[in-house]
Amino acid sequence: MTLLDDIRTDMSPKKGTLTGALICFCITIIIFVVIPYALFAVASGSPGGGMTFIGDADGLEEGVWGWVTDMMKYAFPMVLLSVFIGFYRAGSYARIPFKVLFALYLATWLWIASHGGVFTFQLVSGGMTSVIEFDVRYIAYVLIMISFAMLFLTFSEFGGNRKKYLEALERKKDTMSKRKARRLSG
Repeated sequence: MTLLDDIRTDMSPKKGTLTGALICFCITIIIFVVIPYALFAVASGSPGGGMTFIGDADGLEEGVWGWVTDMMKYAFPMVLLSVFIGFYRAGSYARIPFKVLFALYLATWLWIASHGGVFTFQLVSGGMTSVIEFDVRYIAYVLIMISFAMLFLTFSEFGGNRKKYLEALERKKDTMSKRKARRLSG
């Protein structure tokens, strides 16, 4: 069997698991959509708690809400990629392209979500406009480097789990052939 044959058989939908896809989907939705929304809801002064901004800080709240919605909006490609990552098991050739795309998009998403590492908010109070900037470039750079490290982890995960994956496929194949033999003999 050649490498191309291995890749073709691993890409078969029969080799995937819907349970894994659902679990990855839920985890990614929680991390990239639910948590940012919940943090903003708590911080924006939801009834019974939250931050109270001094003075007229509608501009700050609108700026933060815009940032949160951008984070959630741009996270949906990662959610879709996570479905395929969860669908194919570790050690499968089919999982590699989705994990690589996920890592590359995560780096892009971090850059977009952090606005290049500088957050700028405008506050309008009375007739005066003030600008607030938060510089978090170095934190963004470190997070982006970590997401690029995920590229290398993709291949180490594949190498570390390939043997177990092939053994599981062989066990499944043996079980199916035993069932087929029982059906034919009985």
